[in-house]
Amino acid sequence: MAKKKITNEALLSWTSLNDFVMKTEDEKALDALLQEELKGRKRKKFAQRIHSRINKIRADRERTELESRLP
Repeated sequence: MAKKKITNEALLSWTSLNDFVMKTEDEKALDALLQEELKGRKRKKFAQRIHSRINKIRADRERTELESRLP
């Protein structure tokens, strides 16, 4: 069975993935990238890396929101 073709440059290699995830702060873009990986090659480490970055950005956003509500 042939491997699924990768059309997104960010998913071509581990290096390109890391370059992309470290440059973006957009949760929606990262979520779309994660969904694309899960529909494509389904590489465990790639999915975990993207998910980890989503969690970091979400935690930072939620902490900022929480701090703005405190005295």
